[in-house]
This record gives sequence, structure tokens and C-alpha cells, in this order.
Amino acid sequence: MLVSGTMEPMLPNDAELIPLLELAADLRTECATLGALIGQESRLALGPLLRAMNSYYTNKIEGQHTYPADLETAMARKFSDDQEIQRRQTLALAHMELEAELEQEARSAAWNTLFSPAWITGLHARLYQRLDESSRVICDAQGTPRGIMQPGALRGPQEWVKVGAHQAPDPAHVPELLEHLRFRYGAEHLRPTTRLVVAGAALHRLAWIHPFPDGNGRVSRLHNHVLLSQLGLTEGLWSPMRGLARGQQAYYAALHQADLPRRNDTDGRGALSSRGLTDFIQFWLDICLDQVRFMGASLALDTLQSRYISLALQVLYDYGRDQHRTPRTTLEPQALGKALYQLFRQGRMERGSFKSMLNTSDRSASRIVSTLTEQGLVRSASRVARLEPGLPFFSLRFLFPGLWPEAEGVALPLARPRPMAE
Repeated sequence: MLVSGTMEPMLPNDAELIPLLELAADLRTECATLGALIGQESRLALGPLLRAMNSYYTNKIEGQHTYPADLETAMARKFSDDQEIQRRQTLALAHMELEAELEQEARSAAWNTLFSPAWITGLHARLYQRLDESSRVICDAQGTPRGIMQPGALRGPQEWVKVGAHQAPDPAHVPELLEHLRFRYGAEHLRPTTRLVVAGAALHRLAWIHPFPDGNGRVSRLHNHVLLSQLGLTEGLWSPMRGLARGQQAYYAALHQADLPRRNDTDGRGALSSRGLTDFIQFWLDICLDQVRFMGASLALDTLQSRYISLALQVLYDYGRDQHRTPRTTLEPQALGKALYQLFRQGRMERGSFKSMLNTSDRSASRIVSTLTEQGLVRSASRVARLEPGLPFFSLRFLFPGLWPEAEGVALPLARPRPMAE
């Protein structure tokens, strides 16, 4: 058997493929519906938050995530003195920065390019070259260091790897297998719905090749995210990473089933199980659909304004730390909530326009803008520049409950003595 044949089938047989294409068509429809819910400016406001969430979850799968509070401080370029926490902070930021770059590049990249060995090895290189040598130590299953990872370098002749029950291919075969991946999945004639099924299949097959000594899971998931971006389906609003991490045991089980050899004469014509690959792609498509629908519910504009008003009430009453106190201000929660909501929808607003929406004195409006800036709920380049929406992690519990449960425990802003007082 040719080396490339050991990775076949690259797609399920026709009978199994048709239901997957129908599911992929449903996903494309759901993505179009989600994209219509929110404008470009609001997407830009959500982008940093969602990239942080993606980074958290893909690293959580690897057992190397950092706490959301540490991640948020790292985003402000404030790093822990603890060396291990700092290492994880740096890894998380590296993922976020590269994801942002790749989303931009994917929009103009050819489909075939995204499957080229040069692109895949380059993706690995661009992620890990952001880390210092101490963060690229490769350890065995017992945690014993066994070498330093070289960004973008494929497995060497002696680097045989076993992941769970899966014995990764001979390192000498990796270049040929990567070229076969490009040949079978990078065909430009594939229709968009078929390409979506290919994206699911490639998530497994790239991990199956295990081309690098370490970092294969992160790279395969990041590559998967890039494919979805190239297809114009994510728009920076969702990613499978959250769903894969929250269903990690099922994810690993599905990967294992797709690793298995062909079971019988009805299980395709390749070396691997067609049924196992089918089940993995269906699992992945279900995860994608679940994430898109969840984000659709979270971004439903008819309820998001109400959530902003609830957040405004918390701001005015110091997040419930003094529930019986009546703020000495004429500012109403509805006015503040609607102003914050409109700022999120528009993406930026003149400072004077925002203050006028508060329907209170200029002095009180200036104070609330100052407080909102300190808490990260609005951002501005200077004291007179236009305002932009901010989404600090603590705001998730009010605005997008359930989106990133682990981040909802980030501490509330420090109490301030009567910040709204006239």
C-alpha cells in the first residue's frame, strides 16, 4: 500500500456523505442568520473577548490553560511573577495574536494554500516562535523533558509518537502524508458545502498525521478555525474550540473512533474506518451548530438591550455591594443601559453624543464616563477622544451569561465611594 493510502478514506463514502452535506448546509444557513444579527463595529468589540475565550479553551484541552483573571491582566501586558503562570499567559497571548492575524489572511487566501505543507508548518512556526525556549520544552507522558521544540519543524527520524491508542505514522512518511492532505482536501473545484465537510475531516486527519513533536492539537484546531474563517462562516463571532473543550471526553472519543482501521467490507475502501470518520465529522458539525445557535441567542438584540440596562443598574448601585443606598444622581439605569447598548451597536461614539443620551447634568455624565472607563466598560484613546465599547471579563455575567462560565468569576471592579454622587 502507498503511504498516502494509510490515511484513506479522506472523506466518507457517498451514502454516509449525503447526510453530512445536509447538516453542513444547515450550518451555513445558521451562520448567515447569526451574521445578520450584529454589525461590523460590534464584531470588532467582541473580537478580543472571543479570541481570549478561544485561547483559553484550546489550551484547556491541553491541560495548560490560565485562569481568566490572569489572562485578562496579560492582555493589559501585566504578567504574573510566577514563572509557570507567566508561561501560560504568554502562550495564551500568542494564540490570540496569531488567530487575529490568520483571520485577516484567510479572507484573501486560496483554499488550496491553506492545505499546503508550507502553510501548516508556517502556522506551527508562527505560534511557537512567539515563545521563548523555556516555553518550548517537550515533555513525555511522565512530565520528563525530552527536548526543545523548534517552531515549524516536523518530527525527526527518532521522534515516534503514540497518543492514547493511536500510533502516529513513521516520521519519514510525514511529508508525503501532508502533501496527500493538500492534494485531497485542497482541490479548488470543491463546492462550499463540501469544503465545510472537508474542514471537519481535516481536523482529524491533520491530528492523525501528528506532524510535529508537540503542539499538534493546538495547530489542528487553529487550522480548523482558519478554514471556517476562509469560508466566511465565523465572522469572528464563534469557534468550535469552546464546544470541543466543553465536550472534551466526547471529542477525544470521536477522534479515537476515526483513528480505527476499517472494520469490514462495508466500512469504506481505505485503511481507516469510513464510519469512524463519518461519526467524527457529524460530531464536529453538531458542535459547530450548537456554538452558532448559542451565540445567536446571546446576541439577540431584543434581549441584549435589557441586559445592558441590568448592567447599568449594577453600575449605579455599585454591583450590589450597597443595595440599600440611593445614589444621589438623576441618572436613570434605563438611560445608561440604552447608551451603553447603542455604543456597542455602533462601535464608537462621540463623547458628547454619549453624554447627551444619559439625560443628566454634564457634571454627572462626565463622572459616569470616567467610572465606566476605569471599569473597562468604555474605552478611549484620550480624555477627549471618541468612546468605544469595552467588554471586561466581569461584564460577561451580566451581558453574556453562560458564554464563558469560567470567566464569570473574575472579580468585580473595586468599590468606589458614591461614584455617581452630584
